[in-house]
Amino acid sequence: MSKSISIEETRLVEFPIGVVWELVSDTNRLNRYIGLFPVEFSPFTNRTHQLIRKAKGKAYGLIEVEWNENVFEWVRESFYTVERNYTKGPVERVIWKISLEKVSSHETNLTLTGQFDYHSFLGKIALNKGVIPQLLRTFAYVEDAAASVEDHLTVREQNAIHVDELILQDAEHHLNELSIEQNLIDSLMHTIRIESDEAVSSIQPYRWAHEHGFTKQQAVRLFLLANDAGILDYEWSLMCPNCRVAKDHASVLKDVKKTVHCDLCGVDFELDFENYVEMTFQVNAGIRKTVKETFCINGPTTSPHTIGQYRIPPKKTTRISWICMEENLQFRVVKHNFKVPFIYEPNIESSQIHIHQNGITEASILQSPDISIVNESDEEYIVAFEKIEWDEYALTAREVTTLQLFRDLLPAEVLAPGMQIGVGKLTILFTDLKDSTQLYERVGDASAYSDVQKHFTSLGSVIRAHDGTIVKTIGDSIMAAFSSNYNALNAALEIQSSINSLNKILNNPVNIKVGLHEGPVIAVNANGVLDYFGRTVNMAARVQQQSTGGDIVMKKKFFDELMIEKSIGEVTEFTTQLHGMDSHIQLVRLNPTVQPIN
Repeated sequence: MSKSISIEETRLVEFPIGVVWELVSDTNRLNRYIGLFPVEFSPFTNRTHQLIRKAKGKAYGLIEVEWNENVFEWVRESFYTVERNYTKGPVERVIWKISLEKVSSHETNLTLTGQFDYHSFLGKIALNKGVIPQLLRTFAYVEDAAASVEDHLTVREQNAIHVDELILQDAEHHLNELSIEQNLIDSLMHTIRIESDEAVSSIQPYRWAHEHGFTKQQAVRLFLLANDAGILDYEWSLMCPNCRVAKDHASVLKDVKKTVHCDLCGVDFELDFENYVEMTFQVNAGIRKTVKETFCINGPTTSPHTIGQYRIPPKKTTRISWICMEENLQFRVVKHNFKVPFIYEPNIESSQIHIHQNGITEASILQSPDISIVNESDEEYIVAFEKIEWDEYALTAREVTTLQLFRDLLPAEVLAPGMQIGVGKLTILFTDLKDSTQLYERVGDASAYSDVQKHFTSLGSVIRAHDGTIVKTIGDSIMAAFSSNYNALNAALEIQSSINSLNKILNNPVNIKVGLHEGPVIAVNANGVLDYFGRTVNMAARVQQQSTGGDIVMKKKFFDELMIEKSIGEVTEFTTQLHGMDSHIQLVRLNPTVQPIN
């Protein structure tokens, strides 16, 4: 017969609720601090109609324990709960809850609640002398971090950081020689020297830029150059499109697989560069060693897009309290991936949603303070209230592989031979020299070749300056790619507006034809180069053929979507049939008269 111990303790923490949530919801960091042992987790399984992970470890390095861990329940900045049912060891079950309550803008009530079941005297000792005191150290963890001057890093964590200053200073000197702004370098050095192991083990450049007050472009350039200097290492995280958690990693693009399995969602998903392949960075192990052990992988921090998550028992109605928010959200059933919009409308008192084995009855659900979730099936459902938008801080493969700096520093970063991966929408720019054949015949190969190379260098500088990349050159033509259609247009405008400056350094003046087209492309390995192909690329090449020189040609739809002011230049609309295309197409010829747009 099992016996139980229950605890509940509340303390006032002099810290804003958002900061306290950030600390306690990082369960891997928390568990390491409070002294819990490292854990080995299995993939999720659907045993007894519940989603669980099997887990095991050694308490105090001696006592082997194993348990089934249920999916966490939580609401952001409110609470989270975890349940563990032990299959080996002196403890039978643990249900642990951390709750937060806002007291003022700088004060938060932190409450720890636990129910602990055991079936032997040894279990009682283990709980009273080990598990419960360790969990109650959560207060010390938060207070320690709150009292820290630097980035809420606990004193213990600060003392555990060991940086090889000689190597780091040498690498920092290398960055200084690359004309990088000193405040950027200082901020990166600060991150490496004082932030937590978790913070320096998977750095998102865009998030880092936001936190330190820099632009995305500054951060990406810094991180790519820091990787080249041996300060940082990068890897590719392969993200599940449903739960948006990294399900695999690859050190180079050649190791990226076409499909990846998600144990939580129960699906195999096909990767694409637009959302599901993300570039992250970590400090080089030769400069700073970080703890690689895992203490928890199921907490709220692993799913930052999820506002709330609940377990809904079979054949039951669960009522939850909800704080309505004007965010673009959806309601999703985890693993089955049934989903409907979760809509904000003011003054809704209550709402209800029904889930059955084939889906969700309602086409949408309204946010309200009182939500009833009816589970009509025979299995437990995990439901998530989550943001629809993808992670705004994700540096996707789509974006980074269209940067010239990436290709310059990492020329070997290509897909495996024969691999094809969707990239999503890119804007492809083609250029060509007008009457180049006559140029070679008129001035000779040597002089013409010299001018062509100078023109490549000039256009390459423009494309780089507008966050694009030269994919390849074909004769005297350039194929470039941009993740932003505005950047592509600005690059095209600068190419044409700077033609007079270019001609001053050439032996023979040139006239450049430019065409733009936007659409989905496929990434491939073409003779050791990351190349793009597909209808969009073919269309861009054919659109460029309609250029007469000194102008920019694009689809009318592309022109209209950019909402370009007509004052930017002379605009002529025309309809034509492109080579190899069955139907006619509406195009715009732009003869620019002003500088690139903002």
